[in-house]
Amino acid sequence: MPMGQIAEYGIAIFAIAALAWVLVSILGKKKTDPDLVKVISDNTKAMTELATLIREQSELLRQQSEVITNLRIEAARKAG
Repeated sequence: MPMGQIAEYGIAIFAIAALAWVLVSILGKKKTDPDLVKVISDNTKAMTELATLIREQSELLRQQSEVITNLRIEAARKAG
């Protein structure tokens, strides 16, 4: 085999290997990071709990506001 043909075969093998690498990297299975999935799940749970606490706090503040308003009305009636 002359040197020219060996070089051509080498280039062809290199090109096929590069193409195979590209196909495997693009079409290969993407690994999902289990830690990332757990972090997202934990964050979702924490945000849900936080939203619940905020709702409960809002309700308590509304009730407190009503009590203060009623006390002011009573104080104004007694003073007036």
